[in-house]
Amino acid sequence: MPGNPQEELRLELGEARKALHAVRADEVDALVIDAGRGEELLRGAARVMKELRLELGEARETLDTIRAGGFDALVIDAGRGEEVFALGGTGRPDQLLVGARADGGAGYFRTVALDFDGTLAEGQVAPATLAALTEARARGVRVILVTGRIMSELRAVFPEVDDHIDAVVAENGALLVTHGGVRLLAAPIGRAVSAALTGRGVAHRSGQVLIAGAAADEPAVLEVVRELGLDCRLVRNRGELMVLPAGVTKGTGLLEALGELGLSPHNAIGVGDGENDHSLLDACEVGVAVANAVDALRAHADMSMSLPDGQGVADLLLGPLVAGRVHLYPRRWQVTLGTDDRGERVTLPGSQLNIAICGGTGKGKSYLAGLICEQLIRLGYSLVVFDPEGDHHGLGELRDVIITGGHEGRLADPAEVVRLLRHSHTSVVTDLSHLDAAARAAYVTDLASAVEAHRAATGVPQWVVVDEAHVPIGRTVTARRMLNPPAKGYLLVTWQPLELSADALLALDAVITLGSARPDSQFIDITAAVADMPRAEIARRLTGPGGRAVLAWRQRPGRAVAFTLGPRTTPHLRHAHKYGQAGVEPARRFYFKTGPDTATGAVAANLDELEAELGRCDQGVLRHHCPRHEFSGWVAGVFRDEALAADLAELEAALPADSHAAVVEQVRLALIALLQTRAS
Repeated sequence: MPGNPQEELRLELGEARKALHAVRADEVDALVIDAGRGEELLRGAARVMKELRLELGEARETLDTIRAGGFDALVIDAGRGEEVFALGGTGRPDQLLVGARADGGAGYFRTVALDFDGTLAEGQVAPATLAALTEARARGVRVILVTGRIMSELRAVFPEVDDHIDAVVAENGALLVTHGGVRLLAAPIGRAVSAALTGRGVAHRSGQVLIAGAAADEPAVLEVVRELGLDCRLVRNRGELMVLPAGVTKGTGLLEALGELGLSPHNAIGVGDGENDHSLLDACEVGVAVANAVDALRAHADMSMSLPDGQGVADLLLGPLVAGRVHLYPRRWQVTLGTDDRGERVTLPGSQLNIAICGGTGKGKSYLAGLICEQLIRLGYSLVVFDPEGDHHGLGELRDVIITGGHEGRLADPAEVVRLLRHSHTSVVTDLSHLDAAARAAYVTDLASAVEAHRAATGVPQWVVVDEAHVPIGRTVTARRMLNPPAKGYLLVTWQPLELSADALLALDAVITLGSARPDSQFIDITAAVADMPRAEIARRLTGPGGRAVLAWRQRPGRAVAFTLGPRTTPHLRHAHKYGQAGVEPARRFYFKTGPDTATGAVAANLDELEAELGRCDQGVLRHHCPRHEFSGWVAGVFRDEALAADLAELEAALPADSHAAVVEQVRLALIALLQTRAS
């Protein structure tokens, strides 16, 4: 019907889809686009990436119009025929769309942990705050109350607590109350302290573990604790004072509650206002301070609300962070990729984004993936790794990592893997190298579906790592719902990035591309598209020796950074003839020196030993050998690896004998990274 904005929108989106499908099917050779800067003629991969970005931009503009009340209804074809979504009268139409996006489920955050006094409420909990709690829980968000209060005192002021809260951590982390019962998380302080305080006339209350009183009485309480020789800690919270067993905090109590519920602190937001809430915020992926919080906590928090106590909590629960429409990246949870040319660390957030690692065969993709994975695991994230070639066994040396499958082990079935993930800190590497292509595809389909179902319910694992990602998440794959890149938390490793599905490409937040002497055009295309930079500039940054890469992150358009890969701590696959334990005979070994006649006593019989000594040798060793190209000469002459030798020689050339110490360290890291990645 002419003049009907809904119909016009539907027709326009339909035309856009047809055009995009023709582009993706290679039915057209070029595309003319006017993106506001005049018409552009786009060809090949750059054309596809540009069109994908434009489609995403149009979708965002449509959503903005809906939120502003521009439409009363929306017609959407989600693959099951056209559906009409009525928007009028919803109050907050954006929430209807968010609910439809994930079957009413939550975003990345599955738990909100709240302090009570000064955070959830000042006295009684307001009706609007209770309504926000109800709505959040209906979307699958668990709510845990973490309070310094004694449980009987909490129930006196919040009698409906069991109707609105999934678990209570009371007595500042010493007591856990769930629908299954009550559990003490520490031994009680004891009657001796209470009797001594009573004898001194100090007013106090006894919980099941702690003793509570007034902050003004701290000197008297401290004297009693010292006289009795107890291992206790005194915790102040505004005008209150608590006596607790050593090591008990809100943070430790929250971790117990999360474990009881099968949830992870990496999917949790902690919210507080007082001095005793620091540990609560630190235990969570994101720490939030309400507007009335003490200055120290506001300065410490990852995010501060503009509204106080219950109003701020309601705003958070109903807002875009919990819904998954925006993402917050605390500095506390970062992985280090390497160092840039100024010696600065190059980092990425530990959650809430999708990353692609791209590069040619043998350029170090699996090495870099392992570098990222080992850091995520040490930070406490849970991973599932789809490992088609058995490249990631080294991760098994880390705590809480289970390797399953391969030629020497039984492959756990999908139900077993999910059972392992119920321990929210566990990571699982599935080695599929012993399966043929058909069996591998069937297993990946079954496991991916099971993992995605578990993620939807719990948020665990936070990361799904897919090597050779263009196969299970390719543009020709029919089971497109098997993996869900828009949900974030994907690390995709591929040498054919433009074979990834359109959904996966659109959902990429960052691309890390390995450098080479002659970078392939597809790697330039995808890096330039994500970085929003000219291809020529990206090509220049990608051209170079091994051990280097370029990071493009959508959050920092126009700022792609070239860097030297950092060293790994877990082993990577080694080629046996170069990295064998025995190595070459003594006459062909490398003898380290700081001068023509000054040997250090260190010797390398293989490339593994060369790499290890480069990591610990004095700078004088590098200043002596690099200008003479002696490392590269040894690799070429002994191991006949001309490609590796050429890359080593290029790095050696960057280090004259009189180089500044910072330059020496930069070359040292580059040499080590090159040796590690060339072993891929």
